[in-house]
Amino acid sequence: MVSIRSPPEWGIEPIQSKYRSVTGRSYFILWSSLGVGLLVFSAGSLLTGAKFSDAILAIIIGSLVGSLLLAVAGKIGSDHAVPSLVSMRPSFGVRGSYLPAILNIIQLIGWTTFEIMIMSKASEMLVGNHIPYYIWTIMIGAFVILLGIVGPLTVLRQWLEKFAIWIVYASSTLIIINLLMSGTVSKLILSASGTASGLSFFSALDIVIAMPISWMPLVSDYNRFAKNSRGSFFGTFVGFAITNILFYFGGLILGVSDVIGVVAAIQSIFFGLILLMFILHETSNAFADVYSAAVSTQSIYHKIKQRYLIIGFTVLSIVLAIIVPISQYETFLLLIGAVFVPLFGIVISDYYIVKDRHYETKLMYGSSALSIGFPAIIAWSFGVLIYYLFSSISPIYISQWPQIGSTIPSFIGSSLLYLGIMKINSIGYLTKIIKG
Repeated sequence: MVSIRSPPEWGIEPIQSKYRSVTGRSYFILWSSLGVGLLVFSAGSLLTGAKFSDAILAIIIGSLVGSLLLAVAGKIGSDHAVPSLVSMRPSFGVRGSYLPAILNIIQLIGWTTFEIMIMSKASEMLVGNHIPYYIWTIMIGAFVILLGIVGPLTVLRQWLEKFAIWIVYASSTLIIINLLMSGTVSKLILSASGTASGLSFFSALDIVIAMPISWMPLVSDYNRFAKNSRGSFFGTFVGFAITNILFYFGGLILGVSDVIGVVAAIQSIFFGLILLMFILHETSNAFADVYSAAVSTQSIYHKIKQRYLIIGFTVLSIVLAIIVPISQYETFLLLIGAVFVPLFGIVISDYYIVKDRHYETKLMYGSSALSIGFPAIIAWSFGVLIYYLFSSISPIYISQWPQIGSTIPSFIGSSLLYLGIMKINSIGYLTKIIKG
């Protein structure tokens, strides 16, 4: 008799040491893969409103800074073997982390919907519209469910390392080489000193940083399996930075902001071969989104089975992919930044400065864990406000203010306010001890 075992559900508890076996090389593969996507091409094309020199500088600096923040956030998970939403609890509290969890679930359903929509549209175009779009959404969604149920370790070792990553490298190389030979680059360089159509360097920087920032609420869901934190840190940083730079640059050259237009452009250039490879690869991104949506939900309702959440979220994304059109992609990216840039400014400050890189288990689990971290909530609200004051997408945007973007002020503002409140709290606590 052959016994069939269900794959393990890791939940939100710390990963046991015997399962922490993922190396830095594997994290390089994982995050270089997740840094690739048709959506990144579309985001890169949004930079065409800036001068070419500003756009290139924003791509390099934004990718390096964003990937560094991603790796720094992931190190909290690899240090303590906990998922991302649990790593927020020492600063935000258990109940205080529920709002970030809900917002993360919303954005991940949005990303999953985008991914299924793009893969389905691309598949429909690839077969000449002979198979209806909604059929593709169901088939692709079913495969995403399968990946989600087998779990991150199986997907990494059996799908990404042995198959999908080679698709990524081959297709990426062919696309970038073709774009470089197209002659578009020389035209963009010649216009580098010309007048841009309104996008400043810092606004371009916000768009580039938004992509790695969007992965920060997920990063520890996967980096918690690390064999050692050093390997996961460098694998995450280098892997994501390289592909983010390449694909934003590719999107800038391609200059097609509509995601479906990107699909059509790639199909016309490569006669569908690269498009097929991208469709196969994009399932990895959709898996990561829907799996982490399940983990984030379990941080609130920990008794719900992971597989049921994965199935439910994927079905919801399939329905949304059928009925909701793609629009306002730039706004979606910047709204993500408005929420998670200041949030992780607080989490990183708390871990690396306030708690000196040490979280005790009791700070994250059990009755002794903090319920609501009001200093973190206050500082987060302040950071989101700063983001909207400096972001052109906001109805309360102050156009007369210096054009310094919204990412840097929001991150620094929330961090400094949180550190200031915690410093005052510690002084007040010490004063009470001295007075008896």
